Amino acid sequence: MKRLILLVLFLSFINAQSPLDPKNFSMPSKKELQNNKDIEDLKTNNFYLNLDESEINETLSQDRNIREAFDGFSQREINYKPVIRPIASMDTISLHPYFTFTLLLPAGSVISHIDSSVAMAVLKYENNAVLIRANADFQISNLTILYKLNNKNQVLNILANKYEKINGEKLNLLYQYENNQKLDKMQVLHTYIKEYGNYPTQKYSYIDIGGVTYRIVEDNKYGDIFLRGKLYRIDNNVIHK
Repeated sequence: MKRLILLVLFLSFINAQSPLDPKNFSMPSKKELQNNKDIEDLKTNNFYLNLDESEINETLSQDRNIREAFDGFSQREINYKPVIRPIASMDTISLHPYFTFTLLLPAGSVISHIDSSVAMAVLKYENNAVLIRANADFQISNLTILYKLNNKNQVLNILANKYEKINGEKLNLLYQYENNQKLDKMQVLHTYIKEYGNYPTQKYSYIDIGGVTYRIVEDNKYGDIFLRGKLYRIDNNVIHK
Protein backbone atom coordinates (compact mmCIF):
# COMPACT_ATOMS: atom_id res chain seq x y z
CA MET A 1 0.00 0.00 0.00
CA LYS A 2 2.85 2.34 0.84
CA ARG A 3 4.53 1.60 -2.51
CA LEU A 4 1.29 2.38 -4.38
CA ILE A 5 1.02 5.76 -2.66
CA LEU A 6 4.63 6.62 -3.54
CA LEU A 7 4.05 5.63 -7.19
CA VAL A 8 0.96 7.86 -7.47
CA LEU A 9 2.85 10.84 -5.95
CA PHE A 10 5.79 10.27 -8.34
CA LEU A 11 3.54 10.18 -11.42
CA SER A 12 1.76 13.33 -10.27
CA PHE A 13 5.13 15.11 -9.94
CA ILE A 14 6.23 14.00 -13.44
CA ASN A 15 3.00 15.26 -15.00
CA ALA A 16 3.27 18.59 -13.20
CA GLN A 17 6.80 19.21 -14.61
CA SER A 18 6.12 18.01 -18.17
CA PRO A 19 6.68 20.74 -20.84
CA LEU A 20 3.92 19.13 -22.87
CA ASP A 21 1.36 19.81 -20.18
CA PRO A 22 -1.70 21.47 -21.87
CA LYS A 23 -1.59 24.40 -19.47
CA ASN A 24 1.77 25.42 -20.90
CA PHE A 25 0.02 26.16 -24.20
CA SER A 26 -2.80 28.29 -22.82
CA MET A 27 -3.08 32.07 -23.45
CA PRO A 28 -1.34 34.19 -20.79
CA SER A 29 -3.60 36.13 -18.50
CA LYS A 30 -3.87 39.95 -18.58
CA LYS A 31 -1.94 40.09 -15.31
CA GLU A 32 0.90 38.02 -16.77
CA LEU A 33 0.99 40.22 -19.87
CA GLN A 34 1.03 43.36 -17.72
CA ASN A 35 3.86 41.98 -15.58
CA ASN A 36 5.94 41.20 -18.68
CA LYS A 37 5.29 44.70 -20.06
CA ASP A 38 6.45 46.25 -16.81
CA ILE A 39 9.67 44.23 -16.98
CA GLU A 40 10.30 45.29 -20.59
CA ASP A 41 9.66 48.95 -19.70
CA LEU A 42 12.14 48.70 -16.85
CA LYS A 43 14.74 47.17 -19.16
CA THR A 44 14.20 49.93 -21.72
CA ASN A 45 14.41 52.70 -19.14
CA ASN A 46 17.52 51.15 -17.64
CA PHE A 47 19.14 51.01 -21.10
CA TYR A 48 18.51 54.72 -21.78
CA LEU A 49 19.61 55.78 -18.30
CA ASN A 50 22.93 53.96 -18.71
CA LEU A 51 23.70 55.46 -22.13
CA ASP A 52 26.78 57.65 -22.27
CA GLU A 53 26.31 61.07 -23.93
CA SER A 54 29.44 60.63 -26.03
CA GLU A 55 28.16 57.27 -27.30
CA ILE A 56 24.86 58.90 -28.32
CA ASN A 57 26.66 61.65 -30.25
CA GLU A 58 28.94 59.13 -31.92
CA THR A 59 25.96 57.00 -32.97
CA LEU A 60 24.12 60.02 -34.36
CA SER A 61 27.24 61.09 -36.26
CA GLN A 62 27.69 57.62 -37.76
CA ASP A 63 24.02 57.52 -38.76
CA ARG A 64 24.32 60.93 -40.43
CA ASN A 65 27.46 59.91 -42.31
CA ILE A 66 25.84 56.69 -43.52
CA ARG A 67 22.75 58.57 -44.72
CA GLU A 68 24.91 61.11 -46.55
CA ALA A 69 26.94 58.32 -48.17
CA PHE A 70 23.78 56.64 -49.46
CA ASP A 71 22.03 59.85 -50.50
CA GLY A 72 25.04 61.31 -52.25
CA PHE A 73 24.76 64.73 -50.61
CA SER A 74 24.58 66.64 -47.36
CA GLN A 75 23.42 70.16 -46.54
CA ARG A 76 26.77 71.49 -47.79
CA GLU A 77 26.12 70.17 -51.30
CA ILE A 78 22.75 71.93 -51.75
CA ASN A 79 22.69 75.25 -53.59
CA TYR A 80 19.52 77.27 -52.91
CA LYS A 81 20.56 80.26 -55.01
CA PRO A 82 19.32 80.44 -58.62
CA VAL A 83 21.70 79.17 -61.29
CA ILE A 84 21.47 81.66 -64.16
CA ARG A 85 21.95 80.33 -67.67
CA PRO A 86 21.41 81.77 -71.15
CA ILE A 87 18.46 80.14 -72.86
CA ALA A 88 19.37 77.58 -75.52
CA SER A 89 17.83 74.66 -77.36
CA MET A 90 19.48 72.08 -75.05
CA ASP A 91 20.62 71.86 -71.46
CA THR A 92 21.61 69.37 -68.77
CA ILE A 93 20.45 69.42 -65.14
CA SER A 94 20.61 67.16 -62.08
CA LEU A 95 17.59 66.00 -60.07
CA HIS A 96 17.16 64.14 -56.79
CA PRO A 97 13.93 62.48 -55.59
CA TYR A 98 14.07 64.26 -52.21
CA PHE A 99 13.54 67.73 -53.69
CA THR A 100 11.22 69.72 -55.92
CA PHE A 101 13.15 71.67 -58.56
CA THR A 102 12.14 74.91 -60.25
CA LEU A 103 12.92 75.95 -63.82
CA LEU A 104 12.27 79.56 -64.78
CA LEU A 105 12.27 80.35 -68.49
CA PRO A 106 12.98 83.92 -69.66
CA ALA A 107 10.46 86.54 -68.57
CA GLY A 108 7.57 86.71 -71.02
CA SER A 109 7.78 83.02 -71.95
CA VAL A 110 4.56 81.01 -71.97
CA ILE A 111 4.87 77.23 -71.74
CA SER A 112 2.31 75.27 -73.75
CA HIS A 113 3.43 71.65 -73.18
CA ILE A 114 6.01 69.51 -71.35
CA ASP A 115 6.84 65.89 -72.10
CA SER A 116 9.04 63.60 -70.00
CA SER A 117 10.49 60.28 -71.22
CA VAL A 118 9.89 58.80 -67.75
CA ALA A 119 7.10 59.42 -65.25
CA MET A 120 7.72 62.09 -62.62
CA ALA A 121 6.22 62.38 -59.16
CA VAL A 122 5.56 66.07 -59.89
CA LEU A 123 5.61 67.79 -63.29
CA LYS A 124 3.66 71.05 -63.38
CA TYR A 125 3.98 74.30 -65.31
CA GLU A 126 2.38 77.71 -65.44
CA ASN A 127 3.41 80.67 -67.62
CA ASN A 128 7.24 80.46 -67.57
CA ALA A 129 7.71 78.30 -64.45
CA VAL A 130 8.17 74.52 -64.19
CA LEU A 131 8.07 72.39 -61.03
CA ILE A 132 9.71 68.95 -61.16
CA ARG A 133 10.18 66.21 -58.59
CA ALA A 134 11.48 62.82 -59.68
CA ASN A 135 10.24 59.43 -58.52
CA ALA A 136 12.27 57.45 -55.99
CA ASP A 137 13.73 55.15 -58.67
CA PHE A 138 14.74 58.01 -60.97
CA GLN A 139 17.99 57.70 -62.93
CA ILE A 140 17.77 59.64 -66.19
CA SER A 141 15.14 61.39 -68.31
CA ASN A 142 14.66 63.65 -71.30
CA LEU A 143 12.36 66.64 -70.85
CA THR A 144 10.95 68.50 -73.85
CA ILE A 145 9.51 71.94 -73.11
CA LEU A 146 7.46 73.75 -75.76
CA TYR A 147 7.02 77.47 -75.15
CA LYS A 148 6.51 80.78 -76.92
CA LEU A 149 8.79 83.79 -76.50
CA ASN A 150 8.43 87.07 -78.40
CA ASN A 151 5.65 85.50 -80.50
CA LYS A 152 8.00 82.73 -81.66
CA ASN A 153 7.63 79.03 -80.88
CA GLN A 154 10.65 77.65 -79.01
CA VAL A 155 11.84 74.24 -77.80
CA LEU A 156 14.06 73.45 -74.81
CA ASN A 157 15.33 69.87 -74.57
CA ILE A 158 16.72 68.99 -71.14
CA LEU A 159 18.72 65.91 -70.23
CA ALA A 160 18.06 65.27 -66.53
CA ASN A 161 20.34 62.95 -64.57
CA LYS A 162 20.14 61.76 -60.98
CA TYR A 163 22.43 63.88 -58.82
CA GLU A 164 25.73 62.32 -57.77
CA LYS A 165 28.29 64.11 -55.63
CA ILE A 166 31.34 64.33 -57.89
CA ASN A 167 34.26 66.73 -57.37
CA GLY A 168 32.24 68.94 -55.06
CA GLU A 169 29.49 69.68 -57.59
CA LYS A 170 26.45 71.15 -55.84
CA LEU A 171 22.82 70.14 -56.19
CA ASN A 172 21.04 73.16 -57.73
CA LEU A 173 17.38 73.54 -56.82
CA LEU A 174 16.57 76.55 -59.03
CA TYR A 175 17.54 77.03 -62.67
CA GLN A 176 16.84 80.45 -64.14
CA TYR A 177 17.14 80.96 -67.89
CA GLU A 178 17.67 84.39 -69.41
CA ASN A 179 17.38 85.54 -72.99
CA ASN A 180 21.07 86.44 -73.20
CA GLN A 181 23.63 85.63 -75.87
CA LYS A 182 26.13 83.03 -74.72
CA LEU A 183 29.72 84.19 -75.11
CA ASP A 184 32.17 82.41 -77.36
CA LYS A 185 34.59 80.16 -75.46
CA MET A 186 37.61 82.26 -76.41
CA GLN A 187 35.83 85.39 -75.15
CA VAL A 188 35.27 83.63 -71.83
CA LEU A 189 38.94 82.60 -71.61
CA HIS A 190 40.21 86.09 -72.46
CA THR A 191 37.85 87.62 -69.91
CA TYR A 192 39.07 85.16 -67.24
CA ILE A 193 42.73 85.99 -67.90
CA LYS A 194 41.99 89.72 -67.85
CA GLU A 195 39.93 89.42 -64.63
CA TYR A 196 42.35 87.24 -62.63
CA GLY A 197 45.64 88.10 -64.36
CA ASN A 198 46.50 84.43 -64.84
CA TYR A 199 45.53 81.29 -66.70
CA PRO A 200 43.18 78.74 -65.06
CA THR A 201 45.08 76.54 -62.60
CA GLN A 202 42.29 74.46 -61.02
CA LYS A 203 40.38 71.41 -62.25
CA TYR A 204 37.28 73.64 -62.21
CA SER A 205 37.59 77.42 -62.60
CA TYR A 206 34.61 79.78 -62.63
CA ILE A 207 33.92 83.30 -63.83
CA ASP A 208 30.73 85.36 -63.73
CA ILE A 209 30.08 87.42 -66.86
CA GLY A 210 26.90 89.45 -67.14
CA GLY A 211 25.16 87.41 -64.43
CA VAL A 212 25.97 84.10 -66.11
CA THR A 213 28.49 81.74 -64.52
CA TYR A 214 30.87 80.04 -66.95
CA ARG A 215 32.95 77.03 -66.01
CA ILE A 216 36.44 76.32 -67.36
CA VAL A 217 37.09 72.59 -66.97
CA GLU A 218 40.38 70.77 -67.37
CA ASP A 219 39.26 67.86 -69.55
CA ASN A 220 41.87 65.81 -71.42
CA LYS A 221 39.16 63.63 -72.96
CA TYR A 222 36.61 66.11 -74.30
CA GLY A 223 38.46 69.41 -74.09
CA ASP A 224 38.85 71.48 -77.27
CA ILE A 225 41.15 74.28 -76.05
CA PHE A 226 44.86 73.46 -75.73
CA LEU A 227 46.51 75.60 -73.08
CA ARG A 228 49.94 75.08 -71.50
CA GLY A 229 50.02 71.36 -72.20
CA LYS A 230 46.45 70.70 -71.04
CA LEU A 231 43.05 70.47 -72.69
CA TYR A 232 40.15 72.57 -71.42
CA ARG A 233 36.48 72.96 -72.25
CA ILE A 234 34.31 75.94 -71.39
CA ASP A 235 30.60 75.71 -70.66
CA ASN A 236 27.86 76.61 -68.26
CA ASN A 237 26.10 73.26 -68.73
CA VAL A 238 24.38 74.63 -71.84
CA ILE A 239 24.78 72.81 -75.13
CA HIS A 240 24.20 74.70 -78.35
CA LYS A 241 23.37 73.04 -81.65
